[in-house]
Amino acid sequence: MTRNRFLLVGLAVALLGACAPRLVLEPTVPLPLPQVGVPQWVLPGNPLPHVDDFESYPLGAVLTTVAPKRYGLLGTNEARFTVTEALNPQNAITRAVRLERFGGALLTTGAGDWTNYLARLEVKSLGGCYWCSLLLRVFLDPTGTRALEFRFGGDGVELTKVLGEQRQVVAKRPELKEAGQRFVEDKQWHRFAILAKDTGEVRFSMDGGELLSWKDPDFRQGGLGFGVHEAGLVLYLDNLEVTPLSEPPKAP
Repeated sequence: MTRNRFLLVGLAVALLGACAPRLVLEPTVPLPLPQVGVPQWVLPGNPLPHVDDFESYPLGAVLTTVAPKRYGLLGTNEARFTVTEALNPQNAITRAVRLERFGGALLTTGAGDWTNYLARLEVKSLGGCYWCSLLLRVFLDPTGTRALEFRFGGDGVELTKVLGEQRQVVAKRPELKEAGQRFVEDKQWHRFAILAKDTGEVRFSMDGGELLSWKDPDFRQGGLGFGVHEAGLVLYLDNLEVTPLSEPPKAP
């Protein structure tokens, strides 16, 4: 009797197991890890023309926070490009943007379709780092992975083609080493100009004198980036003006 009871219980359990829905384990797909320190945007997408003397922003403000539709960030999102007081060429108090190396980040402006423009800006170095350099990126794409990078400082002039993690120097002017050192050390305002055409032609000049001319078949449009090469150098950026070539630029 007892044996028959166990047999009936076993049969019932078997029937229940057969009728119960089966649990199918799906293969585990690893979720993408967040990219720590990488911003979600590089170029803000602002249209041309773009003119800014930075006077309208509060002192100490982080530019990419108070003007996110005009300025972006390439590099670590912990970088801070702040609005500060500065003495202009007439020694009057004005406002400018403080640039320093923080994880190699660049302040950016523009859109992926910017082309045929003239960018002019005033830059002042606080000195103390004669081997350091100003960095300017032109034809910067919205992902921040493609650009021509212009470097001017204690080593003269160098132009680098940037493609993702690949970097290739395509032009140099080491004979401008002394001019670059003076720019870094003299603590004076200098007027830079960048000409960018849809033919791939770029021209960089300072105070009216040409520093470098280059034509590249792979780069024809994109925004701008501003930064510092090597820790220890602090630059002030002021009176930024980017004007389409079809429109006459303002007088300096």
